[in-house]
Formats: sequence, structure tokens, C-alpha cells
Amino acid sequence: MIRSIRLALAAVIVVPAIAAAQKPLALSKPEIEYGEPFTQISGLRELSDGRVIVADARDKTLQLIDFRSGSSTGIGREGQGPGEYGLPYRLLALPGDTSALYDIGNSRYLTILPDGKTGKDFRLESNSPERGGQPSEGPTVVRRGGPPGDAGRGGAGRGGAGGRVMMGGGGRRGGMTMQLSPPRGSDARGNIYFEGSAFAFGPDGEPMSADSAPVMRFDRGTSRTDTVAWVRLAKANAQASGSGGNVRMVIGGANPLVPRDDWAVLPDGRVAVLRSPEYRLDLYGPTLSAKAGAPAAYEKIRVDNAVKKEAEDARRRAMAGGIRMMVTDDGAGPQRSVSMGGGGGANIELPPLADWPDFVPPFLANAANVRPNGEVWVLRSRKPGDDIPVYDVFDASGRVIGHVALPAKSRLVGFGNATVYLIRLDADDLQYLQRFRLAMDAKLNG
Repeated sequence: MIRSIRLALAAVIVVPAIAAAQKPLALSKPEIEYGEPFTQISGLRELSDGRVIVADARDKTLQLIDFRSGSSTGIGREGQGPGEYGLPYRLLALPGDTSALYDIGNSRYLTILPDGKTGKDFRLESNSPERGGQPSEGPTVVRRGGPPGDAGRGGAGRGGAGGRVMMGGGGRRGGMTMQLSPPRGSDARGNIYFEGSAFAFGPDGEPMSADSAPVMRFDRGTSRTDTVAWVRLAKANAQASGSGGNVRMVIGGANPLVPRDDWAVLPDGRVAVLRSPEYRLDLYGPTLSAKAGAPAAYEKIRVDNAVKKEAEDARRRAMAGGIRMMVTDDGAGPQRSVSMGGGGGANIELPPLADWPDFVPPFLANAANVRPNGEVWVLRSRKPGDDIPVYDVFDASGRVIGHVALPAKSRLVGFGNATVYLIRLDADDLQYLQRFRLAMDAKLNG
């Protein structure tokens, strides 16, 4: 039996302009730019001495870069054994200068030690059910069989029990754990946070699109997984077809302009949830307690033909460059293959989008980024033709404290100690990594 799962992990960027009374602080001149290009930077982590670990998902490389000398050292290699990775994706900070690479190709995490050597690999396997009852998205969109009413290790789906689903590391059968999408962040203790499943399961075990998902925390010390917040999903963001042993599931099929919440984890373990279209930042403590922020001002951009065309074009580019996964099961246990993109570039054929809202939401998917000082930077939507990315900056209490403008056609990829890392695209769409200096207490207006 074959289960085909497409993960639209590349952010669909159709991002329009800001309405702010204050002029944004402009990051105009980098401190330094690394000389060698990348194809698709998927993860970055700065170490305490200023060196940077960089993952390139398309080239399948993992490097430790020294900006001062301009040198780089390879970390690990492609493969399935110890110290190897199948497809390097997101990098998470663990305590000290230890890091964790989420390897979507092998559905596991690879530890990277402070000296740049690889350590042990691990998967998110829990010794207790998570609170909230919904398995995780990286974690679980594959239905595993099992009798109706059997919730499996992860508990019953909120849409009703029916089928076995597993938490944390994903579906598990025959000793194999599968994680289908990346984690979203880690806290100062090294706990890992991810979003729950985009699917619920009906009374007869049929998968259906969920309207909300839990934010899950995996405690590495206790191997327990808990629900720490809830987020609203875009309508029809997940679809399933087929039945029995031949089920096809697609994640990321919603119109990218349909409002949905976004979230990020702060170093102290609180979860910042951005609400859309209200545009406010709610802060969740460790026990599902929430502090609602005040609504932030933003420019409402009407969805016209120009906005629709840009959304369709960006969707095609994202689907062509995203991660594609195939999971097959011939009775001996699931086998998987992962590849980057489906080819076709901007000419890829997709069914036309529907369900257009009247206005562009204040932010789109994957807009929230957290600085080590607890600031939450939110990429604001902008009008077609506006190629200057602008971020609203919230402090750790949920209040807007400033705005930051990036150079044209650049992209934020990470933060460090008083540093900001951007990607500069050249004419051939090659990516150059730049480092900007920005004090932790800098005034974030021009």
C-alpha cells in the first residue's frame, strides 16, 4: 500500500507593506558576507565564539563556518548511519554550544557537539501521552491502522478516535518512527517544540482537516510530551483521499492568504502565538495559561487581481522547491523516500486557488522569529511589487516596540549574540549569507 505525503515546507511569501507611524530601522550594510554561495539554506545556529553552523537542504550539506577566516568545515556526511544525515533541515540550539540538526531524510535528530563533531542521534519518543490528545504534525499525519477507538500512544485525535496514531516522533510500526515535518524551535533547556497534526480522525477512523492544532513541547530530560498552546489552522490546509491501506494526505493545500495563527518559542519556554486576522501576540506559560496581547495596527491590503497573481506565482515556486515525501508499506513496515522539489519551477501546474479573503492577513505562514533576548520579529504582509521586507518587533510582554527593514529581496534566516543573519539572493537565485550587527538593546526605529 502506498501513502503519498507532500509537505509544503517552503514558506509561500506573498508579503505586502507596512503602516507604521515610526520609520523602521534599516539594516543596510552587513558586517560581513560569506564568500561561497548556498542553494537553499534551511537552518542556521550561531555558536558563542561567532562561528556558524549552516544546513543547506538542497545541496545536502552541513558546514561549520568561520566568518573571520572565511573557512568552512564539513560536519558529518550523507547517509543513514551514525554521524550521517539524509536531508539536513532545521538546526536547534541545545544547552551550551551543542546543537541538534533535524534530519527529515532519516526522521531523526543528529547532535552536533561544540567542536563541530557529530554526536548521538535521537528521535522524539515519549514515555507518556501528551496532554491535549492530538499527535504532532512532524509527528503524525500517517494513519497507522489499529481498531476503532484505539488511540495509540499519543491519545485519541480530537475529531474522534479511530485508527492508531503516535505522538512525538511520528507514526511507528515495525520499530520505525517517522517524523514528517520539522520542529519549530527549542528553549534554553533544550526542550523541543513542534506543531500538532493538521488532521483529525472521524468516528470511523477517516482523516479530515482539523481547524486547530496543539503546540507540543518535548522535554528531553523526562521524555514527556505536553500540549502548551493551541493555534488555529487555515481552512482546508490538509486534505486526505483514498481509504483502507491506500490513503493520500497533503499538507499545505490551503490558500496562503487565508488567515491562520503562527507561533514561536521564547528562550524561557513561553510560547508566543500570533493571532490572525486580529494581529495580536498572546503569550502562553507552561500550563496553557495565556496572556492576551493588545491588537497591533497594520495596513489592510485588499485582495485584487495583482495580489492573486503574486500568490499563485509564489505558491508554484514554493511547491516546486519544497520537500516531497513518499511512504510505502508492503506489509513489512513502512519505507520512505524524501526529495527536494517536484521540478517544473514557476511553470508547475497546480489547481487554481479558491476561498480568497477580502483582505491580505497581517502576516503569512512562518512569519514569527525569536531573538535570544526574547524579541519576536514578525514579517508583515506587503503589497505586490514591494520588495523591502519589514518586521514588526514585539517585546517579551507582547508589545510592539519597533520595526526593522531589511535590504530588498533579502530574507531573515537567524539570530545570534547581537547579530542578525540574512540571505542575499543574486541574479541566479544563489544565496549568500550575510551577518549584521545589532545590539540587544538597539532602538528599533530609524
